[in-house]
Amino acid sequence: MAAELAVRDGYPPPGDLPRGECIVTMVDGTINVRHADPRVLISAELLAEVYIAPSPGVSLSPECPGGRGYGVGAVLRIEAVNCTVIYRITEYVPAVHGYIGEWPD
Repeated sequence: MAAELAVRDGYPPPGDLPRGECIVTMVDGTINVRHADPRVLISAELLAEVYIAPSPGVSLSPECPGGRGYGVGAVLRIEAVNCTVIYRITEYVPAVHGYIGEWPD
């Protein structure tokens, strides 16, 4: 999956966006988490891809009100061979059409 954040309406993105990364590789259906920061920015396009066509080991739940299946309150779970990473979607950032994901407490 290769989804990019896009600046909307010609405005620069907010300066306080998370700078964290979650680097995941998949080889022959095996997921490996190479790096995961506790706070990341996830494009809405990527969350939609995960919801519409999830890969084995990657899930998005629970379904959010309105039937979209993703958004604030949803949980993105990546179960890799070396660890499990969980991000709760905590905020929508319309300027970049993306969501902030944070490790739950």
